[in-house]
Amino acid sequence: MMRPSEDADLALHAGEVGRERCVAPARAGPARRAVLPGRRSATPPEHRRACVPPLFDYADVFASQALLPKTYSFVGRDGSLLALRPDFTSLLAKIAAGRLAGRPAPMRLYYSGEVLRYEPPRAGRQSELFQMGLEHLGGDPRAADAEVLAIAAECLDVLGVRGFVLALGHVGVFGGLLAGTALDPATLERLRERVEAKDAAGVRDALPSGAVPAPVADALVRLTTLSGDPAILAEAERALASCPQAQAALAELAKVAETLQLAGLGRGLTVDLSEVRGLDYYTGLVFRAYAPDLGFEVGGGGRYDTLLARFGRPMPAVGFMLGLDRLALLLDRQGVRPEPPPRPAEVVSGSGLGPGLQRAREKRAAGIRVRFEERS
Repeated sequence: MMRPSEDADLALHAGEVGRERCVAPARAGPARRAVLPGRRSATPPEHRRACVPPLFDYADVFASQALLPKTYSFVGRDGSLLALRPDFTSLLAKIAAGRLAGRPAPMRLYYSGEVLRYEPPRAGRQSELFQMGLEHLGGDPRAADAEVLAIAAECLDVLGVRGFVLALGHVGVFGGLLAGTALDPATLERLRERVEAKDAAGVRDALPSGAVPAPVADALVRLTTLSGDPAILAEAERALASCPQAQAALAELAKVAETLQLAGLGRGLTVDLSEVRGLDYYTGLVFRAYAPDLGFEVGGGGRYDTLLARFGRPMPAVGFMLGLDRLALLLDRQGVRPEPPPRPAEVVSGSGLGPGLQRAREKRAAGIRVRFEERS
């Protein structure tokens, strides 16, 4: 079933389980509504093909083991295990492989709406998170990576975020160093957490004795310090010279960084090789968006070239999301105020219901905000 959407020219019913729904800005709180107008203008018209996924689907649709402890799941009436969506990416991959199977690549799918995750309560870490994002499916990977990063930067610019930074990483660096090792999944996850936390001692503690060669252990510890402007990549190449897979990942990252610098985005660009992202479907470039005045990221994304194959349509893909609640909090802390509210509605009244409603209709047709009140 297809119908017009407020934010785009196409809305899709996304699955057999969830029901179609329209993302209505009126449902968002005041802080969210302050951000919404900017995110519309930040997304160019060619990217406004909106996809409206269901609020819940079969639990096995959601691919990331990292999200499993945060996922709200329940049993449906037919005994199926269902889950409230903890993120959008897996759902959009399912849509691209199913409902959009006949559409040629590349595709750019835009979305906005809530995701639900269990989060310990603290500022910016609500269980209901309102997100917007863009997924670029198919096409040349290098061009798509640069395009998605450029659009993410443009969104933050349009919203008025000051001093934002895009921190780039590549999961192939971490994965390349550990290729061929026999570490179990739990150990890999602990190691990933310690690398992301830039905890050098924790990285060594997470490695079982003798589990990896000493040069690999040293290189993993080195990842916790390899961050800075893109020039840090030259140092990283020297530090990881013994690992061809890590070298290939660094070369990909260098090309993306060079393209963004040529596009005028070098000022807010950093490289952080401890950025390995917790979602396990990422396969290449990963990034997070940060800004002063907030102690956590306001968005992020990355490349996930194997995810669509799970749904029967192998295709390279990359995307990003921005958290609107976090952006609202950030903009408030930076003193960026929303656009002034529209002028008060003109009151139209009349002793007769029909003539009064007619006058109200005429004024609305002329672009005047009105509120009808019947006079008794």
